[in-house]
Amino acid sequence: MSQLDSSSQVSPTTRIAIIVTIVAANMLALAATDLYLPSVPYMPEIFGASIEAVQFTLVTFSAGFAISQILFGAAGDLWNRRWVLVGSLFVFVPASLWCAVSGTAESLALARFAQGFSASASAALTVPMIKPLFDEARAVHAISVIGGIDAIIPAFAPILGAWIFSQFGWEANFWVIVIAGVPLLIAAVIVVPDDRPESHHTSIWPVLMGFFTLLKHKRFMGYAVSHGFSLGGLLAVVFSAPTLIVTHMDGGPAEYVYSQIMWVGVFLVAANTTGRLMRRVTADQLIWIGNWIQIASALALLVYALLFPVHWLGFALGGVPYCIGLGLRGGAGFSRAIDAVPAYGARASSLIIFFSMGLSAIGTGAVAPFLDNGVWSAGAAMLIMSIAALAVLPLIKEKAGSP
Repeated sequence: MSQLDSSSQVSPTTRIAIIVTIVAANMLALAATDLYLPSVPYMPEIFGASIEAVQFTLVTFSAGFAISQILFGAAGDLWNRRWVLVGSLFVFVPASLWCAVSGTAESLALARFAQGFSASASAALTVPMIKPLFDEARAVHAISVIGGIDAIIPAFAPILGAWIFSQFGWEANFWVIVIAGVPLLIAAVIVVPDDRPESHHTSIWPVLMGFFTLLKHKRFMGYAVSHGFSLGGLLAVVFSAPTLIVTHMDGGPAEYVYSQIMWVGVFLVAANTTGRLMRRVTADQLIWIGNWIQIASALALLVYALLFPVHWLGFALGGVPYCIGLGLRGGAGFSRAIDAVPAYGARASSLIIFFSMGLSAIGTGAVAPFLDNGVWSAGAAMLIMSIAALAVLPLIKEKAGSP
């Protein structure tokens, strides 16, 4: 039994301290890119590098985040989660320092890979570590609250990042991560108790082999890969938007921030309507509906970008339906994927995040060479990935087996 296990064994004050520490680690990991994004359009001039080289610093973070999900998902089902989290922070803080002192785009790209690789542990471990602190009903509520906190970071971190960049330069956004990360690392060592998951395995290899079982489970793969394409289509545009707004829409960090607030806002509204909607439709139907809304949104944005001069507000409004679609289908897709393989919770969650961040990296990298050519590249990325999300959905009709 986990030593973080029973809510009755943890005092309210201790519980709050544990939750704040774990959630703060996750928030800091998520902010590592969102703080930096407003600086991206100006980095080619600062480094004397191409747009593609600078965009690659976003790709490497996503790639590192995706790849390490497999490792941390397995480690979280095998070893003491406290020390997995602490160990990741021991890498994350120095990696952020490396980012701050990088003098070239190539060095920053490598540092960002290390930063992304270590940042993913908190995403993989937050739910498994917090859920045992509550009874079932309060655990669901707590996880929903944490999900809401995670969702607003992309809206507000760029505001702070844009101000820091304007006042102190791009390096300061990474110094903020370092300065916040050091006391957080100390708190993780002191506050977070041992959390040893129940497992009959003594080696990581059998745990890793469980991922192959998941990869062969058609229904899980249908939900997981479709969710990855759906979210990846949005993140590819979010990561490209700062450069597109500056290069083609006569905007700047403020316009990007406004776009992010708009997108996150409608996402949260849509996500909060799913409970009422599911009184009328099933979770699977909600996924299909959300996916078709995303395809329509992406097609409209692509046509707009090809036929008209793009204003930043039109670009932002064009992405609104896509975010609504993601809000409708995102929670349902993630939940149904986990339900398809109940014995593989932590690894299943990690694999879903792996697909999401991996496809985001691929999408961002694919768009980068075309950013100079116009905003149509963003609409094309959204359309291709939303169609791909729809294409794998028939797999969810397969009868679920017991992996």
